[in-house]
Amino acid sequence: VFSISQDEVVIGPCVEVAQRRGARSVMVAGCGSNVALQRAVAERVPGVERVTCVDFPGVVEVAAARTDDPRIRYVGADIGRDGCGATADVVLSINSVLSDSDAENRAILRSIRAALPQGGALAGTFPTILTPLELGWLQPGRALLDQVDMEENRFTERIQGLTQIFYSPVRLRLVMAEAGLRVDRMQVLFLDSPALAEQARGYYELGDDPDIVAWELFVEATAV
Repeated sequence: VFSISQDEVVIGPCVEVAQRRGARSVMVAGCGSNVALQRAVAERVPGVERVTCVDFPGVVEVAAARTDDPRIRYVGADIGRDGCGATADVVLSINSVLSDSDAENRAILRSIRAALPQGGALAGTFPTILTPLELGWLQPGRALLDQVDMEENRFTERIQGLTQIFYSPVRLRLVMAEAGLRVDRMQVLFLDSPALAEQARGYYELGDDPDIVAWELFVEATAV
């Protein structure tokens, strides 16, 4: 999935959850090498004392070199296998649960739940198989439809030559419940900023209609 964590369309809702939940500690699970989200959390969440960013060691090494706020620290780990290596009041996850392995995705969600206290929150974005399905019907030539497997919620990613699981809303709700996370809010998040819309047009091979944009699920869940 193209990078979205540096865009205010995504940053804004994540920061709002951390603010509303009164988070003192925030984790960015699967942080990637972009640092805009963790910087925004550190700058805009009142009273935040620690922002922990977790991803594979080589990835966090790049991100750490771009950050100088002492409240932001990095942990190199395979989240699904090693856990998050820390705890937090709120965990933010931007497109980090989309492996081609359902078992691995569930392991990532269990690790996120383990990093939260009871009552803590997970918030973030999750690609859904309904997006390429809908865009495929609107796309000239409808080539995207050949990349969609609705039964297994798999999307064939031709650019990298792999498949990824983009859960449907109810399946995502079920796998979160299995991990001990109660979904409080699930809504459509349109990736409609100029930068994200342009990325989507190239990634999904869309036409020029400005109203045809990609979208994902924004989820807020509570650890139970």
